Amino acid sequence: MIRMDKKETTIEARARIIGPPDIYVKTGSLLTLTCLMSQGPHDLGTVAWFRGTQAVVTSPRSENDIEAEPRITVETEWSDALTSRLRITYAKPGDSGNYSCVPTVAERASVNVHVINGEHPAAMQHGNTAAGSPNSKTVLLMLAFLLGQLR
Repeated sequence: MIRMDKKETTIEARARIIGPPDIYVKTGSLLTLTCLMSQGPHDLGTVAWFRGTQAVVTSPRSENDIEAEPRITVETEWSDALTSRLRITYAKPGDSGNYSCVPTVAERASVNVHVINGEHPAAMQHGNTAAGSPNSKTVLLMLAFLLGQLR
């Protein structure tokens, strides 16, 4: 008698938002968040977008709209992967927050969006270095300078 044990494999579908965990955009810019999910062994369903705990509401269009494009749109495509894009035109500081891509049958993904006025903050220019935190080269240069002053 031949017996073959079946090994159950669970493939957990997980969403992924392309890009860094913190996204910085200037006021008035186009913000596009792209959420991807690989095709799993089951139907991937659909995707909802949230800012904090509130569902993102897309801008409705009517025949009498004078604006050519709505300010907030969501586009979802199914192919080898499920792709959902949240687009916010003319980003405002009020659009800042934690955005989540929430699929019906997979684990959510989140990013922090910062809409800023003026120039990019130091945190953007130095990777993960927090604004106001000196990097190691700066500390070494300052230490060398101070030691030179003591002589």
